[in-house]
Amino acid sequence: MATIKTSGIIIRKLNLGEADKILTVLTRDRGKIRVLAKGVRRPKAKLSGFSDIFHYNDFILAEGRNWDIVTSAVTIERFLRDDTALEQIGLMYYVCELTDKLIEETQTVLGSFELLRETLAYMKNHPGSTIARSYFEMKLLTLLGFAPQLNRCVVGGQLFKDDEQLRFSCILGGVVSKAHSTADELARPISVNALKWLRLLQRYPLEGIDKIKVDDDTIKQATSVLSDFVEYATEVKTKSLLVMGQLED
Repeated sequence: MATIKTSGIIIRKLNLGEADKILTVLTRDRGKIRVLAKGVRRPKAKLSGFSDIFHYNDFILAEGRNWDIVTSAVTIERFLRDDTALEQIGLMYYVCELTDKLIEETQTVLGSFELLRETLAYMKNHPGSTIARSYFEMKLLTLLGFAPQLNRCVVGGQLFKDDEQLRFSCILGGVVSKAHSTADELARPISVNALKWLRLLQRYPLEGIDKIKVDDDTIKQATSVLSDFVEYATEVKTKSLLVMGQLED
């Protein structure tokens, strides 16, 4: 039986039978995989502490018929703190769920592991921040080839004027100039500052973006636009966001 060494972040767990778990792991070198953790739900099970979501582990796996089997695991980093707020936990579930839904099993998306680790670590160390969600959405869309067009009119291709009234079209995949505003009657207005913020999310690392001062209204508008685009472009509705919305109500 072949032995496999890998490292990755647990993004989903599913109970199997009376004592086992199926773990979905985004690995550094093997893409997204599912593995079987036998007996981890039994009291005092040896691997129980390594089988929770938001754990970044080194794994040793044994090849199995349906799933590779976890024979050993050592936690490198635990992203969930004991004092993590419920809202922040919801955001962590969201980025893991989005990763799981958009990346196919055994599919390797270059940079996705690093992006997830960067985002979860930031959420862990910046409990009050709200920018990590939008950052993750924008970067993951870019890695998957769904990035919105933010620098030129998505219809005509021309650059935007500084004082131009712009709109964002989920259907067309980016920003529409005033001259082509009738191309999508459902396109929503977007301010120049919100557009600039989205461009920053697209271009720069999270630790650089968080030092830029942006007013709450700009972030709120950009977050709303991007969230709608993610749902339209990927055709994915995440359970974690629905639960978060219910908690806010």
